[in-house]
Amino acid sequence: MPDATTSSDAPSSSAESFDAERHCFEREGCLIFDGVVAREPLAALTDEIRAAWTQEVSNGAMFAGGGNLSGHLNCFPGEASRFVYQALKARGIFEIARALSATPLGQPNVGCNLNLPGSSAQNEHVDGYAATPFLVVNVATVDTDLVNGAMEIIPESHRRTMKYWEAALLRQTRRRVPMKQGDALLRTSTLWHRGMPNRSALPRPMLAFTWEEGGSRLADPYSACDGRITFLPNRYKTDWKGRMMEKALVVAPRLGVAIRAARSLFD
Repeated sequence: MPDATTSSDAPSSSAESFDAERHCFEREGCLIFDGVVAREPLAALTDEIRAAWTQEVSNGAMFAGGGNLSGHLNCFPGEASRFVYQALKARGIFEIARALSATPLGQPNVGCNLNLPGSSAQNEHVDGYAATPFLVVNVATVDTDLVNGAMEIIPESHRRTMKYWEAALLRQTRRRVPMKQGDALLRTSTLWHRGMPNRSALPRPMLAFTWEEGGSRLADPYSACDGRITFLPNRYKTDWKGRMMEKALVVAPRLGVAIRAARSLFD
């Protein structure tokens, strides 16, 4: 059965297979599907995203802070990534997501996480708020491994509500989630996870299709940002306070753990 370490082939339409997938998803909080998107167009998209990032950095247009110091940025991958949406739809991944969702799903929000060379490990977190879970489909645009920052998860952590201090103290084994280029990871937002250091020389994109608040409010999700590749802050603000906080937590990560743990006691 598919889980975070055992991938599946194309989704099956049989009720028996779907019941097995549902059981696995409920237990693990995620499913991986092999080779959903073709490798060649993904390689071209990766080159385009990397070139856009290089250009913004070199011409001084990149914002300060906002994840640049820790090495994790958000990104809208542009109209050129529409083929990924079409491939997910054709392989039935969105159909599975709708069947697994407790609420009706519209079109997903389209995004991307860009893990920069020399990045730091993120603090463990859930996406959004624990009280309002949603589904996420990540697609690997390149082979994603322990070198370029494959995601780390706390298996089965979605099965109970935790605060950050509990997750930080939890002795449960963490698990890395390597993916091949074109693999799709369907997960719940309440699965505790974090981005890991990218020790390669190149930025590592990971596409994300998400349904927070039910999905995109746009008639066409690809009309966002005028259809152009756009880099956005991730988890840190770009004002001077945000930049100081990000720098402090990168330099002293244990301080970041202590601050977040203390805050979570009162949240």
